[in-house]
This record gives sequence, C-alpha cells and structure tokens, in this order.
Amino acid sequence: MTLSTSRRRFIEIVPISGLVLLAACSKQAEPTAVTPAPAGPAPTPTPTPTPTPAPVTAAAPAAASMQMLEEKEAVAQSLGYVADATRADKAKFPMFVAGSQCSNCAVFQGKAGDASGGCPIFQGKQVLASGWCSAWVKKA
Repeated sequence: MTLSTSRRRFIEIVPISGLVLLAACSKQAEPTAVTPAPAGPAPTPTPTPTPTPAPVTAAAPAAASMQMLEEKEAVAQSLGYVADATRADKAKFPMFVAGSQCSNCAVFQGKAGDASGGCPIFQGKQVLASGWCSAWVKKA
C-alpha cells in the first residue's frame, strides 16, 4: 500500500469511527415512570444561610513552618549537604569553592543575615545559611 493510498484510507475511516463513537456515547437511558407532583401549594423555599468568613489572623512565615534539613537524610547525603560549609568533602566534591555556602547560593530563599532559609533543592526543608551542598550555584 502506498503512502497516498493509506492516507486516503485513514481519511475514510476517521469519520466513520467518529460517528460510531458518538452513537455509542449518546445512547439514551430507558424512560422511567414519572410520579406526578402532589396537588396543592408549592412549598416556600428555605433561604440558605450566608457563610461567615473565617477570622483573619496573621499568617506565620512559610519558612517558620518548614523543618530543618538533617545531614543524615538520604537526599542531603546524596548531595553532600553539610551544616557547616568548612566541613564539605573537597575530595568527593572537587567543585567546592572556598567561601561558598547556602547564604550566597542562588537558590537559597532566606534573606541576607538569616540563620536559615528554604531551599527548593530540598523541598519543604530549611537549610542553614552556613551550610553547603553540591547543588550550590553562585548568587548573581
């Protein structure tokens, strides 16, 4: 079968299969017996109560609710995370740059001077500003 023949065959089949699918999906349900409504006045609708908004409270910072990353966690070990950058394994991670630490990493989410902050590398965890891992990227 040539390319043009198979293309023609495809164009012939697609509308037919679409009609079959449409017919199968639009099968009507069996009619059911309808019970007539009782005669008399219609009941008055009951008003639905208006929901009261929740009280506004001061939200705690998102970082405060995150747990601190522990060096012994599997993901921390796989990336060579240490809480103190001076203890980074320079033999295992030759890309370590002296002076690099979480606080000067591009992905560190803490503010300047924060002791710790969130890190998207370790989802839902905080890292120490003095820490380091192999995902460190110099802050621009």
